[in-house]
Amino acid sequence: MVILHLDDTVIKSLSSGELSILRYVYENMDDVLHMSIQELSKQVSYSTATILRFCKKLGFYGYAEFKYALRSEMQKPQTVITKPQEALTNKIIMDNLYTDIEGTSKLISNEQLERFFHYLDSDDPIYLWAPGGLTSILVDYLEKLLFAIGRQNVYKIESSKMGEHIVRGLSKHHILFVISTTGDFAPTLRMAKLAKMNDIPIISITPYTNNAIANIATLNFRFFTNQRENKGAEYTSRLPVFYVMDIMINSYLHYKELEAGIC
Repeated sequence: MVILHLDDTVIKSLSSGELSILRYVYENMDDVLHMSIQELSKQVSYSTATILRFCKKLGFYGYAEFKYALRSEMQKPQTVITKPQEALTNKIIMDNLYTDIEGTSKLISNEQLERFFHYLDSDDPIYLWAPGGLTSILVDYLEKLLFAIGRQNVYKIESSKMGEHIVRGLSKHHILFVISTTGDFAPTLRMAKLAKMNDIPIISITPYTNNAIANIATLNFRFFTNQRENKGAEYTSRLPVFYVMDIMINSYLHYKELEAGIC
């Protein structure tokens, strides 16, 4: 997997078509290395002009330089262990999860982490928005991580009505933390907008796509995953979100060790 350092500015500049190209490149790295721009255009169903704009937004002069970067930074191939035929489905799932985690790791910058450390080091209360369902499991995990590192003044909001009442009474000396696997979940977006109106700092975790919650957030961490639905139900993998939270907390612990001169 190539190292593509994509910050929020770059992500926000990408159109929906360019985001589709990014996804295709991540999932078909080996094939893309051997494709001409015309061949890639055919595979992604976007014009060569769109691909060139995509490359330039990522900081390359053109497609040739983009491919050179892919080739020069590609990691060595993983050793493939032959599995029984019935394990093929498991391998596909594992490959998809690996792609999501690897892609997510490239979306986290040191600058983002340093800003997050600043919020953790403050005494400002942190409010975690837990809208229910599977997202609340993620929030519960984050709450436990924050308690585990000794962060005080952490509160969970589980009711929309009560949450809106609480947020209206907060100020810039409070922090709202939201997680959204779609980036546009209405109750979470509404809570974020309310916090924004009151100048409350918002930390969010959202998909790599250009989404409404990410655009509102003061500090946004993105994760890389394939949005999936089944009969209207969203069942996108939450594993990359757990990964992001672990990176945030473990990086903070390392930062504190360095600050204390332990490392």
